Amino acid sequence: MLENIMHLQVLLYCMAVLGAIGAIVMLATHLTYRRILRKNNGVKNLKEKWLNLWKTRDRLLRRMNLMVWIPSLLSTALLGLSLFLATFLKLEEGLPLRYLYLGTAVPVCLLLLRQALDFTYREELIMNSLADYVEQARTWVEEIPEPKKMDPVLQEEVVEKITNSIRQTAATGSHFSKMLSQEEEEIMREIIREFMQ
Repeated sequence: MLENIMHLQVLLYCMAVLGAIGAIVMLATHLTYRRILRKNNGVKNLKEKWLNLWKTRDRLLRRMNLMVWIPSLLSTALLGLSLFLATFLKLEEGLPLRYLYLGTAVPVCLLLLRQALDFTYREELIMNSLADYVEQARTWVEEIPEPKKMDPVLQEEVVEKITNSIRQTAATGSHFSKMLSQEEEEIMREIIREFMQ
């Protein structure tokens, strides 16, 4: 059985298939990202646009990295397995150099393809979208009017009403009953004024 695997070069073909699968998935991921960028150009809500681009970018970058490392590691493992089987079976001709060539070509080619299809340079588009969103949010915050200061006469009326209410509560024996002195009442008025500002 193991002799048949080595004579039919099944491990060599498996390494080639792993390299092809990694390349195809990376190409599909790159095209998906370009399609999503094109689709998001029509989105008017900047927050939604930025969040979609950022989440999509991270997810697709992880997928591209997986398609480099998983086939590369599996290809290297298959190269090691083929070397082990060649020594275990004591093949007369030894292990053909095609295994070594393909075992090293798959990781190198996948890394080069990953660099060629890299879309992190498109971060500029995402950052421009984020800058637009922040600028829009800043403009929105600047449009909010500052709170107006309360008229001093009206403020004193409110302070007097609250103080009277506390005085009435203190007269009924609640936990404010000890606050009947003039000094404490003035402190209470200052606290209320400060709170109203």
